[in-house]
Amino acid sequence: MSLKENDLVDVVLPKISIDEFEPKTGEKENVAVMGFFVTEQSVGEDLANFINKGSIEYRDVEVSPNPTENNEYMVFVEFDRNEQVLQHLSELVNDISHLCGDLDWKVKPLVSEESVPLDLSILSTLVATSPENYVTKEQHEDNLQKNKIQSIENFLLDNMNATQVSLEDNIVSLKDYKYNIKLEFVNFGEGKLTLEESGLSDLAIDSDFDYTLIKTLESMRGSLNVIPINKHIVLHHPSTDKVLIAKPC
Repeated sequence: MSLKENDLVDVVLPKISIDEFEPKTGEKENVAVMGFFVTEQSVGEDLANFINKGSIEYRDVEVSPNPTENNEYMVFVEFDRNEQVLQHLSELVNDISHLCGDLDWKVKPLVSEESVPLDLSILSTLVATSPENYVTKEQHEDNLQKNKIQSIENFLLDNMNATQVSLEDNIVSLKDYKYNIKLEFVNFGEGKLTLEESGLSDLAIDSDFDYTLIKTLESMRGSLNVIPINKHIVLHHPSTDKVLIAKPC
């Protein structure tokens, strides 16, 4: 039976999984897996049949034999991982929308903790469009951590009178011609939000903090403000409002 416009209203769910499942037709570096969610297995079979009869190039389409933990079924569509893959996804969603109506689609890529809107400019930063750019979730998280460490080290090097800076095993090391300070890293980011995340937004400045440590940091602070708050040290950049929060080791 051929599907007609609006035949799948309320039974196709407005969410898509990308690269969270292993492909059947090749290696994950070469094949992108798009997963659509439906309420019933029979709906999945109807949708798979519709995709099979369409004009969009794909490698494979298959309906999951068993429901998810949310009692939903999935239709997996495999595409070659190339520069057209996101455009193919957009075209496929446009075709499916004739059956299910306009939906507020949300997409969950492998490397994202949260779902994002179906926006190609956003997805292009989260979905590999070539085998060379494909990374696992673990590799992505490792890269994020390395970039975060580099940002923190650059923040300190660029704004303090320190000759050497490092962040390793959650310990910040600051060296100049005279001093070598080690601090336990707590948090880094935009001022207000980072202070709130660390539970320091409404606390008073310490008046009885380690005077020697504060004095030493003051000599190295450069363009940063050194603020002792509740047994923590906040290094604040007044023009960018970025802060690094640490504790004495």
